[in-house]
Amino acid sequence: MDLTEEIERLRVRCIGCAKCSNACPSMEKGGMDPMEIMMGGEADLSTCITCGNCTRVCHRTDPCAVIKDMIAMERDIHVSQTFRDTGFAMEPVEISPAPEWGGDDIMVMLGCTVRSLTPYLPYAMAVAMRSMGVGASVLPEETCCLHPTQFREMQEIERRSYRSAMGRSAGGKRIVALCPGCSEELRGAMVDAEHVIQFLAANIDRLPKFETPIKVAMEPGCSALPYRKEMRAVLEAMGCTVTNRDFGCCGKRNALAPELMEDRERECAGADWIVVGCPLCLDRYDDQEGGLPAMHIAELVALAAGDGTTLDLHRIRKQ
Repeated sequence: MDLTEEIERLRVRCIGCAKCSNACPSMEKGGMDPMEIMMGGEADLSTCITCGNCTRVCHRTDPCAVIKDMIAMERDIHVSQTFRDTGFAMEPVEISPAPEWGGDDIMVMLGCTVRSLTPYLPYAMAVAMRSMGVGASVLPEETCCLHPTQFREMQEIERRSYRSAMGRSAGGKRIVALCPGCSEELRGAMVDAEHVIQFLAANIDRLPKFETPIKVAMEPGCSALPYRKEMRAVLEAMGCTVTNRDFGCCGKRNALAPELMEDRERECAGADWIVVGCPLCLDRYDDQEGGLPAMHIAELVALAAGDGTTLDLHRIRKQ
């Protein structure tokens, strides 16, 4: 795809309303202003988190796509050999411990981050599904959702073809993703998919409950922020007390991530656990020196069902 033409096509639709600026966690810490980029200005692209918040609040154009196009051009980023060899944006590792799936009522999309950085989450998801009496299996023809910057050189019709193929492989069954970015990308291609938070909220009466309440800090993550009300309902239904009021961005591994993570840890202080809705957030919190222990919401359901196996595989463990 001619990225220069794509950038200009999206830029001319911008009306300068500044909604993207107000939603940007990077700008809050002195980073780039997405509206400045959309208006044809320059900024330090290394401070963009590519979280997508700017695009979620914009109803006219796609600031995140423009910024990713510019990053791809500036850094000469192309589709990786890893994707050509494996179908995933990052090199997958062995999924361990081995999950015990049962049934096919739901097709579970793991995603690249889970397969590469948090390969224990499928086990927790399988436990969570069984505890709720739901039959689940892994989506048969899963590939990367093609959200990462390396895929910007592809035509949208090509990216959509991968997502559509995943939808067809579900055989008419609903897809539930562990990563909110994956579910968002699939829905953008008209694939029947939802994030695990949405699924748990829709099946709230089936959730296992803790006998003794635990205090948790709720951090949905940027892509799952629209599901914050559902996430709170799920946590409280299981017997958790949510301690924090504000939610924020982990910063991924951006230049501004240390400052953003300091804010998050400060806001979450006093909780027993940080519960996240995003596997990349989990990896970031689990890598924070001196930070609070964190778990994915699928692990929380598994723990409430009596299985905390995956929590022993985290770098930061509950004392």
